[in-house]
Amino acid sequence: MDKETLEEKLKGLAFRKQTSYRKAISRSGLQHLGPLNAAQVPSNNGPAKELRTSVDWTENAVNGDHLWLETSCSGDLCYLGEDTCLVKTAKSAPRRKCAACKIVVHTACIEQLDKSTLRHHWVHRRRQEGKCRQCGKSFQQKFFHSKEIIAISCSWCKQAFHNKVTCFMLHQIEEPCSLGAHAGVIVPPSWIIKVRKPLNSARRKKRTSFKRRTSKKGLDESKWRPFMLKPLPSPLMKPILVFVNPKSGGNQGTKVLQMFMWILNPRQVFDLSQGGLREALELYRKVPNLRILACGGDGTVGWILSTLDELQMNPQPPVAVLPLGTGNDLARTLNWGGGYTDEPVSKVLCHVEDGSVVQLDRWNLLVENSPAQPPEEGTQKLPLNVFNNYFSLGFDAHVTLEFHESREANPEKFNSRFRNKMFYAGAAFSDFLQRSSRDLSKHVKVVCDGTDLTPKIQELKFQCIVFLNIPRYCAGTMPWGNTGDHRDFEPQRHDDGCIEVIGFTMASLAALQVGGHGERLHQCREVVLTTFKTVPVQVDGEPCRLAPSTLHISLRNQANMVQKSKRRTSETGQQPLNVLDLFPRDLLALLMIVKSDARM
Repeated sequence: MDKETLEEKLKGLAFRKQTSYRKAISRSGLQHLGPLNAAQVPSNNGPAKELRTSVDWTENAVNGDHLWLETSCSGDLCYLGEDTCLVKTAKSAPRRKCAACKIVVHTACIEQLDKSTLRHHWVHRRRQEGKCRQCGKSFQQKFFHSKEIIAISCSWCKQAFHNKVTCFMLHQIEEPCSLGAHAGVIVPPSWIIKVRKPLNSARRKKRTSFKRRTSKKGLDESKWRPFMLKPLPSPLMKPILVFVNPKSGGNQGTKVLQMFMWILNPRQVFDLSQGGLREALELYRKVPNLRILACGGDGTVGWILSTLDELQMNPQPPVAVLPLGTGNDLARTLNWGGGYTDEPVSKVLCHVEDGSVVQLDRWNLLVENSPAQPPEEGTQKLPLNVFNNYFSLGFDAHVTLEFHESREANPEKFNSRFRNKMFYAGAAFSDFLQRSSRDLSKHVKVVCDGTDLTPKIQELKFQCIVFLNIPRYCAGTMPWGNTGDHRDFEPQRHDDGCIEVIGFTMASLAALQVGGHGERLHQCREVVLTTFKTVPVQVDGEPCRLAPSTLHISLRNQANMVQKSKRRTSETGQQPLNVLDLFPRDLLALLMIVKSDARM
């Protein structure tokens, strides 16, 4: 038998073996513990089958279910191939793409895929980047939507081989997978165990001696969950639990969500718009060395930290931040930057794994009504009763309130950080012309650690007062100033148990945008703030109109955070400037300074 004949027979054997293994890897589900979103797939036999678009955490979950997302990949061929594809002529037929293994199938072929294939790690690819792990040669990219399968790759470890007998051997199909370069942060599917539902105890014999035991059993049944985690502790592993808020900032979350689902186990990636935050943390609470990645704005981080407080997790897992919001002041403080700029998620995971754990002070806000004051418009309840970044009242809170109300009315107009910042600049200039906060100092009383700051506030006629926990404020500015410019005060820290009190006039607010700072009033551990009229306030960017009240600010606890390791930038500690941050700031500062000069 000549060499060519042997090679043809081997190829035929490999093709038949691979055909029987075409189903993508049995990856573990997707992101949320909330209600299931399902589309219906038409079927010729029997009722329509549900098409999974998100993870199934119910008792009916099936291992190996694909996660079919809508796709515009009209040029991609059906994964079933010409022989078994049910749609052979309609090039524009709708297709779906699995978020876990990235195969593309006609919607009408999905049921056929499930019938004709078995589970395994390997997936056929018609396009593949990189080099073959066996021969080291690059994959040849085919043009004009070639039907040829050029590569076989593992959707866990991402190893890829040429679709040749000389590169991919049949024995490799059953080999164990190492999970690849990110094995230290991926939750292995073997940790996630489906639990059988306990049997109904209705047929138990009625005996008085078992009453207490029966009631306990009933309680256990009410707390039953279809899944549980049995981790194997290892000092080499730091599993990362990812929470993504798709609505933060410029709506980058959807893209980020899909990228993390591809790199990690989809059951460790959660879409916060679908709910399930508390359930996810309860499920993973016993995982050792667990770290959390919050993909969203500062509000998303605060939401996660508050849920961790409620669950009283011990030890509390540290939280890293991928900034998808508008201001991202906490992310800047922890060196994660002012916004996500399409950095590869593989690098993000490395930064989370290698980052150092630091402490972050968290502060309680207790509101007491003022019955002596006549009733006014406004609320007696703050949007949040805990803050991590800052609490403020006056000019900046009024601008944030206008932004919030406009975004609620027209959410489609606020789909990027640049647009959001431009609106902030315009709203700030408009509010400056109206001088809506010019009399703030006449209607507040501030007492810090027993020291009354009201006389100084009235003397300097502050139009904005900020209680600051972190160095960054208002999309990256530093209102307390640089570390070497404090004189009578200690340098600011986010873990010292002290809060900084800062006052602003319109001139100092304008200077703040170009490197200035506010008037340092006090560093304290407790604050009593009394308002005598309805004023705009904001708590970590969440604004409201607060009716006359007395507020008590006190230290709540400290949270574990992940600080990104980064190179030294400058002696002042300023982060690299971002065009999206500079343009609205300079515009606002220039307009304010010009207006101030015109009034003199």
